[in-house]
Amino acid sequence: MKTERKKEQLTLNSLIEIIDGQSAENHFIELSDEVFQALNIEMAEALAKRYGASHLIKLPLREIKFFEWLYENDIEIWKDLWGNTDEEPYIVGMSFLPVLLDKMRGYPICDLMNNENYYFTSSHIVDKESDILLESAKTRFMNNEELTIAQLLILQISVSPTDIWHFAYNFNIDLNEAKKAVDDLVQDNALVHLKDAEHLAPFIDF
Repeated sequence: MKTERKKEQLTLNSLIEIIDGQSAENHFIELSDEVFQALNIEMAEALAKRYGASHLIKLPLREIKFFEWLYENDIEIWKDLWGNTDEEPYIVGMSFLPVLLDKMRGYPICDLMNNENYYFTSSHIVDKESDILLESAKTRFMNNEELTIAQLLILQISVSPTDIWHFAYNFNIDLNEAKKAVDDLVQDNALVHLKDAEHLAPFIDF
């Protein structure tokens, strides 16, 4: 059952009351959109520390809409994430709560087992080769000039970890064009593409 709280009433203690109340009745927590919008990073980190190892949470509506888009546009990826279990989809560990506050990042797609991963952090940017491209992208962005998909992608990666599906969705870019931008950056020695989950694991920190 969703619990509605006005933003001005939302405190860490009231959130703990919501979660403890729901956990007594359900095997996962479902927060309203209003609560998600009122959460700040300090609250989210405190809740993740308190409940991350023991509680599950349903993704916010914004992120569920993204995964509905993913189902329509790349169903094999959706199946890799949610299709191998009889459990209800879109239920994740509470430890992901701080990441879910980032509207551009969302629930990270970074541990695909049956498909190639397209998850990147700033550590995957090759410093020397990408300096000119990244600086050019920053300048064009600050001047409100149009960026190529590759420029936009490397700029986004430099700001925050991202996967290609969230990137394509957030910027309304064709998924194949987004993947081509990755290939172009790799060919230009500006980006390292680690496709296997085991190779990505050292770069994932939530």
